[in-house]
Amino acid sequence: MPENANSYETLVAVFRDELAIDPARVHPNALLIGELGFDSIAFAIGLVAIEERLGVTLQQEELILCKTVGDVVRLIELTRDRAIGFGAGISVESAIPA
Repeated sequence: MPENANSYETLVAVFRDELAIDPARVHPNALLIGELGFDSIAFAIGLVAIEERLGVTLQQEELILCKTVGDVVRLIELTRDRAIGFGAGISVESAIPA
């Protein structure tokens, strides 16, 4: 199982529980705005729920750069790595494909 599987599973649960998104629609390449219907409110709710459930503090301006579910998982992992001193010099832009 991939290292980020827990982040992904928790993210799917956040989408289901907090945003009423059917988990069957969620996959790593799902577009947040297009496929899943994210808007500014969904981003704000998701941000708070991710922080509460995963214990990571995401920056809103970084979360907004995420286009897919996989991008959010990468942001969570990058934020965790930064918190323990890894990836300090890695920008979100370089971690998330354009």
